[in-house]
Amino acid sequence: MVLLGAMFLSVPWGCKTATAPDAGFLQQSEKMTPQRERFPFQRVWVKPGVQKENYNYIVISPVNTQYLMENTGWKAANPGNIDLEKSASEMAEYTEQTFREAFQNDTRPGVRLTDKPGPRTIVLELAIVELAPSKAVLGALSLASPAFGTEVGVALGAASAAPGGKPSVAIEGRLKDGATGETLIMFADRQESQMHIIDLKAVTWWGHAKDIIKDWADQCVQVAKTPKDYQVKDRSFFTLKPW
Repeated sequence: MVLLGAMFLSVPWGCKTATAPDAGFLQQSEKMTPQRERFPFQRVWVKPGVQKENYNYIVISPVNTQYLMENTGWKAANPGNIDLEKSASEMAEYTEQTFREAFQNDTRPGVRLTDKPGPRTIVLELAIVELAPSKAVLGALSLASPAFGTEVGVALGAASAAPGGKPSVAIEGRLKDGATGETLIMFADRQESQMHIIDLKAVTWWGHAKDIIKDWADQCVQVAKTPKDYQVKDRSFFTLKPW
């Protein structure tokens, strides 16, 4: 009965939360401001005069997790028998692949995916800078397998940094000119998880971030392929999809 009940534990309604502190991935991040008439992210900066029509290709760089590991105290909390760096690497690979697929699968006119920087190419650099799982997920993990006990304890330490202890994930990103390396756009966002039914067969301590990452990828595609006066919508507060 306990395990059955855990399958229906839910995480809080998805929504914007307080902005995450600057992690250090972006230079001159103080330039960023809310620009919700166009962007769904909490803070954005766009170089004056930049024209997306000057670019035909986009490169998705490997995703940075250095600031995630350093700023949330995971390294200090790790007792040595849980490979948190491997888990962070898996999340980085998932994020990169999700963004690649979002651009690759979109058939609208605009930038196309490529693997090499160069003229008329923009480079997207991303960093996952914060991750906080929910107590419901952590409890489900410990119920699913006693082996998760130590990892749950470590994850609880990371969760304490999130506002109200709610499950969330934060990202920082920048678009650079593929030929000059000049920064064209910077953005930062923190999202809380949508409500889900927890599936113990598929649960992981960072699984709640997957839908958020997918939404970010879809939003970036929309920004790249819509007119500058088009408002890209934020993610919804609730989902009927399972975990």
